Amino acid sequence: MKIMAKLKKRPDGRYQTVITYEGKRYYIYARSASELNEKKLEKLQQLKMQARNRENPTLDKYYKQFTELRRGKVKESTLRCQSSTYQNCADAVIEGKRLGDIRIRDITPRYCQLVQQELMKKNYSTRTVNDCMKHLSHVFNCAVKDETITRNLCMCIEHLRRTEPSARDTIHRALSVEETEAFFAAAAESSFINCYKLMIQTGVRIGELCALYLSDFDQANNCLHITKTVTRDEIGAYLIGDSTKTYAGTRDIPLNDAIIGIIRDQKFRNRALMRFSTLLFPAADGKILREYTINRDMKKICEKCGVQVFTCHAFRATFATRFIEQRPQDYKVLSEILGHADTKITLNLYTHVMKDSKETAMNNIRSEEHTSELQ
Repeated sequence: MKIMAKLKKRPDGRYQTVITYEGKRYYIYARSASELNEKKLEKLQQLKMQARNRENPTLDKYYKQFTELRRGKVKESTLRCQSSTYQNCADAVIEGKRLGDIRIRDITPRYCQLVQQELMKKNYSTRTVNDCMKHLSHVFNCAVKDETITRNLCMCIEHLRRTEPSARDTIHRALSVEETEAFFAAAAESSFINCYKLMIQTGVRIGELCALYLSDFDQANNCLHITKTVTRDEIGAYLIGDSTKTYAGTRDIPLNDAIIGIIRDQKFRNRALMRFSTLLFPAADGKILREYTINRDMKKICEKCGVQVFTCHAFRATFATRFIEQRPQDYKVLSEILGHADTKITLNLYTHVMKDSKETAMNNIRSEEHTSELQ
């Protein structure tokens, strides 16, 4: 940083000086040498503050730049979700000041600890708090890489131990045979009955189901094409994306008689209700069907039949569980039907079923050996 200043008295009696700061010239005028000196010092302080602001932006300003650099590289729905997660952290008030308004180099590890405590006070789940701190840590990692800061300020933060039950065991759980029968008996008159039937018959995600077009039902090749999913843009508007949730999510699900019957019945219902949409499961207005609409209907059905409330994802878990129970050796086939990128994902999700299946198999073997000995 180079600063140069030259003093000069003009013919009109006023004083003039020129400051060269970071390669730029700034002219200052005053009626006296002392006033000129004061103005010079004031200008220099102003220039230094502007440079400091550029080099040490507020966390909010840095996050805006962080987001701009990622736009086009990640999905808009990801940017939207992460922005919401960031706001939870940025809105935390630390020592009377909002975290997002603090300059990034002035943030300390202690501030991050206080943010975690503030989030806990708001009664967020431990998973939400951990997700918030994880994303804040990711932002600081990027700031370290671009040399805005020298270290990740969240490195000392330990993840909270999870206290609430996993969604896999509650709203996303695999339904028992009894729960499944009770739910479908109570859902017989629901306008979304075919949605529920197709999800539990195929394991498709709700976003994939709502993005199915009539053309995706391919009887000629005996498959249902899963190529897209419902997503949301950065401002929250719903739309059908150009791809599925993951690369492996693009897949073809073989048809069987049950699936064909469900789709034919849904097409009949669409014509009867005069829903002339290219979507297989359109909303009442012919537009994209929303997940929350389905979940709201499911909640009413659960309350009606006395089944503990669950969400659409439970149909996917139920399909996978029944599949593993009946054909544990075909876990790779199940992985492809579900659209998992790796069979490890499938096995990790349904290890409890695999464990039960192995125990049953071993018991059967012991029973057969015992029988042969008796004979």
